[in-house]
Amino acid sequence: MKKKINNDCLRIMMFILPILFLISCSIRGFTNDYGKLTPKEKSKIIQLKKFENLSQDTIYKINAIQLKEELLKYDFAMVYEFTNGCSSEFCRPLVVYENYAKKHHYKLFMVMNGFANLDRTLSQNFTSPLFAIDGDYYKKRIRAVYTQYFDNELRDKSFKDKEWLGNLFFFEHGKYIKTLNDLPKEEK
Repeated sequence: MKKKINNDCLRIMMFILPILFLISCSIRGFTNDYGKLTPKEKSKIIQLKKFENLSQDTIYKINAIQLKEELLKYDFAMVYEFTNGCSSEFCRPLVVYENYAKKHHYKLFMVMNGFANLDRTLSQNFTSPLFAIDGDYYKKRIRAVYTQYFDNELRDKSFKDKEWLGNLFFFEHGKYIKTLNDLPKEEK
């Protein structure tokens, strides 16, 4: 009988320990991670009201409809939707996107898809204002879902379209042209 009790206790512990471990871990990137920011970081994030007089010290929550209206004002525009602290081969320092946009006469919009690792973005040298996808606008908490909604809305696609083409969106006179997963190669 004693051996049975010990086996039962062991099974219960084997079930509970992984759950306790998961609860104690801080999972980043599943949602927008706003709740994990410091009060100072949170104070930098506000809802976009208009595109005039944007500050480099502020992060503006935005939806694709607002952005598409602004894109109409520019002959050529590029939207870079990114993840803070991304280490993929397709993620470059923000200044690289700024330089590319400047060289090719694009108006650049840099849009974060969440707030995890915000410090890695804020520690970079760049001059463009920062935007962040407003997941609340899409009524979705999961980052991958509201990002899909945002990207699809930029491309005039159905919200249910799950095709991922990249995170660099190019526009001419406000009209969507193409999406790439990396900057176009420079001809020498």
